[in-house]
Amino acid sequence: MPGTLIRKIREQKKVTQEEVARHMGISQNAYSKIENGITQLTINHVKQISEALGVPAVELLRDDFEVHKPLSFQAQSVNREILILALEELRSKLEQKVPEQHEMYPLFLYQLQTAENILLHID
Repeated sequence: MPGTLIRKIREQKKVTQEEVARHMGISQNAYSKIENGITQLTINHVKQISEALGVPAVELLRDDFEVHKPLSFQAQSVNREILILALEELRSKLEQKVPEQHEMYPLFLYQLQTAENILLHID
């Protein structure tokens, strides 16, 4: 779980939950819920926590980051070919960006790699 990894990194850095929560602008109790998996981890949370702990966002996600579909997600039929085309288009768009100008670039590449790994297991 990402919360477990985040807790481990926070403790290694000798940073308290209160300090991270203060940086994020939330209560210690709200932050505790993130570490304990009660509150769903968002991209914004990852960004704020990485800043508070002084580690790259990707470092916080190196275990088993769970991506949840948005609430507005509309179910539709997707086959392997459509997914491959969408991933290729996304990779092409990402490659046109200048990584140094986009702090979330490593996170997007990580998520793209995760999607590509999932594709390997789809018939």
